[in-house]
Amino acid sequence: MSQYVFTMSSRMVAITAVCLVLLCVLLFLMGIEIGKLLAPTPAPAAAAVAAPAPMPSSSPLPSPAPAPAAPTQ
Repeated sequence: MSQYVFTMSSRMVAITAVCLVLLCVLLFLMGIEIGKLLAPTPAPAAAAVAAPAPMPSSSPLPSPAPAPAAPTQ
């Protein structure tokens, strides 16, 4: 029975290390993108929370009266 001896040259070790680093970077970036998709939407600004928008009504709002004209001489 013959034995197979597997040896890695320094070039193969370097290629393997680079591939592992790239794989880790890609997995990290993919996790960031998935986290952005799954994250809840941010709360509205404090000003919008303090003064909520008026409720829409079925009747239109009356238009403001025109300003009086200045007297001319």
